[in-house]
Amino acid sequence: MALSLIYGPVLATHVKHSMNPFVFNSNVRILIFPFFKYHDSGVFPNDYFSPYIRAALPVGYRALYTLGAVLWDPATISKVLPYVLLTLTVGATAVVARRLSGYFGAFLGAALILSSAVFFDRMAGGLPRAFAFPTLALAAAALVYGKPRLLASVVCVGAAFYPPAAMVGGIALAIWLLLLAKADHGEAADWCFLRRARLITLTGVFSVLILLPTLIAGHTYGRLLSPRDVVEYPEIGPDGRYGVEDRPPFGTFPKAALEQARLLFRPVGAPLSKTVQQWAKVRNKWTGNSNGDVILELIIGALLIGGIFVAAGDSTGRRLLLLGAAAWLGHLIARPLAPYFYFPQRYIEYPVPILLVLLIPAVGAAIGSQISHCRFVAVAREVGVIAMAVVALLPFAGRGNPDRSLQINVTPQQRGLYTFLEQLPKDVLIAGWPDDLDNVPYVSRRQAFLTSELHMPFYKRYADEMRRRMRAIIAAYFASDRIPLERLRDQFGVTHLIFQQKALEKPPEYFEPFSGWIQKAFNDGRRKGFEIPRQLEASTVFSDGTLIVLDLRRLGAL
Repeated sequence: MALSLIYGPVLATHVKHSMNPFVFNSNVRILIFPFFKYHDSGVFPNDYFSPYIRAALPVGYRALYTLGAVLWDPATISKVLPYVLLTLTVGATAVVARRLSGYFGAFLGAALILSSAVFFDRMAGGLPRAFAFPTLALAAAALVYGKPRLLASVVCVGAAFYPPAAMVGGIALAIWLLLLAKADHGEAADWCFLRRARLITLTGVFSVLILLPTLIAGHTYGRLLSPRDVVEYPEIGPDGRYGVEDRPPFGTFPKAALEQARLLFRPVGAPLSKTVQQWAKVRNKWTGNSNGDVILELIIGALLIGGIFVAAGDSTGRRLLLLGAAAWLGHLIARPLAPYFYFPQRYIEYPVPILLVLLIPAVGAAIGSQISHCRFVAVAREVGVIAMAVVALLPFAGRGNPDRSLQINVTPQQRGLYTFLEQLPKDVLIAGWPDDLDNVPYVSRRQAFLTSELHMPFYKRYADEMRRRMRAIIAAYFASDRIPLERLRDQFGVTHLIFQQKALEKPPEYFEPFSGWIQKAFNDGRRKGFEIPRQLEASTVFSDGTLIVLDLRRLGAL
């Protein structure tokens, strides 16, 4: 009831905003539209991207949306699913926290999840990564309650929905049954070595079999590009498609984990206590540190000291800490092997927040029991948890943001374009500057020739095809005669071109290696005279003042 009173109103508003079809998480534009054809068989008949995206997705996730689309619109599924997974994460975390630190611990763990932007940022949109936190919360439950077969099942199911989370669970299972003492084995305490090894082996085999279809399907698009390919493919380099977290050099585990901890304590929405939160922002004029920085250091210190007490206290605490050990080991392996063992950051973004929301109340309980007289241990544990709740929630926690992770809001002014495109025949192929087409497959449900969101150079053959398409777009956009436009129409099958007139004043930006090609094509077109302005009268079928849609089948013979 307390959680509902504190977080319910904002969460209800978030649900209301999310159900607006023109408001959505930015990443659904990549991963949801490939399933539209199972809901409406006529759309995306010859789309290049849909089979690629579906092939790259985990088999369980793919099956969920493929079967679900028969009954329900995939866009709606992606809007409802995050709230189901959030409920599962909160519930599993509360169950684990209650076992570690009582009912106050369960409340604190749930409140930390609902207060932080970290969790819903990753769950919004109903994407594969949305399954990471529920998978790890269930893995923590299996560890704390000492159920190795449950953990093995969680690992296998996790492999079908978000493999990096399953990797962490699998590593934790192996450490638990092979390296920990017999007293820490839980339900496996009376198992012989062969039985424990058999469970680990079967879990690994089943997980690999679950991953195999995705691995095989992905390689039909060529080999994975790795850091050694950065000279030939600058798309994956410092000035390329990916952010600093998803390309080398990768940071160390402690540094990245500390940054993730800071994100967990970043306030979102109206504060629980405005007075305390304002006080936490006050900075010392000599040191430059805020009161909140000092509190964070105290929390980190308490976690380091209290973590020792948690590990020394009983087997439940030691098994919980295996999540941290597994995350570190996964990160250590992934750094030199990226992207073959997934990007290293995945082993921090998901395990660390789950571990923190469970450790904070557990540490409070452990410290309270250590400093109390034996007769008052039960009371001291509760007091310790309450103290950690006050320190962790009042300076940092908020009630949430009703628009959190709903980055895209298609304005009424923009909807005219998407409505026009939606009314075109279902087999049209629409080209344009990639940034201008990002919303088209999801909102208008029509095929796009290339979008910036879909320009993901993971595989060599796919990256080569993206280069071929982008070169054709550049040539057509800044053409000085009809030939590049006709090539776009006749060779690639493009029927419509979305064009921005301001691009002929200053060329739009794009990542490497395309910027040089863009500038050269722009300079050549400006010197010789651009072709598209000469085609506007004959080919324009839609205009809203900023964007113009040309029907390439109407090109004038100039």
